[in-house]
Amino acid sequence: MHRQDTLPQPGSRLPRRAMLELSLTGQPRSWQVREHRYRCTGYGRARWGMDMGAVLDVIAREHPKAGSTLHHDIDRVSGEQQLELILPALPPGPGAARLRYIFDAEQHRLHEVHLHWISGGDPSHEQRLPLVQAATRLTGELMSYRWSGLTTLRGAVRGPGALLLFSGRDEEGATVEVSLDGVAFDVERPGAPGRPEHRPAPRGPAALRLSYKAASWVRLE
Repeated sequence: MHRQDTLPQPGSRLPRRAMLELSLTGQPRSWQVREHRYRCTGYGRARWGMDMGAVLDVIAREHPKAGSTLHHDIDRVSGEQQLELILPALPPGPGAARLRYIFDAEQHRLHEVHLHWISGGDPSHEQRLPLVQAATRLTGELMSYRWSGLTTLRGAVRGPGALLLFSGRDEEGATVEVSLDGVAFDVERPGAPGRPEHRPAPRGPAALRLSYKAASWVRLE
């Protein structure tokens, strides 16, 4: 969401913008370098602009054993529809994954896909760590591609226990994002390199999210 700043009164001081807090926690130290640019066209065989019937066919081919967990829902506020299923295991995340396909309200075409790996209850640090390690692998995979200009963001602190490891936008405007919730991390302090501030994980569950989102336009299948 974009916020429009109010204009300062004559003689008043310009307001300071909040400094973006950065963290190196979970960032890969090395990664493969690819020659081609990243393109976000969907997830698996599911492509942006597919209707629900086509995505159901993809699910049946890619996840035949998860069909019993398939659930269809409609957001009564936005009008978006979604298909969600639970996969017993999906690398690189630990344990079960929740896979959600989201269709726009007007044309009912696929325009977002979200994957969640969740460690419920109040896990220990050792139990949260595999989520961070999986996020590191996903981030390294994405960073191996070429990205145009200022289209990526890494290591942004979103709030207590909430960390954006990677966000990128391809040349057509589609985006991919890797984020963590409910984890401990170190925040780099301005003027104090090598002396980060440690912030413990909040109580409660931890989660890794991998999100794909189509550009503002979607080519119909």
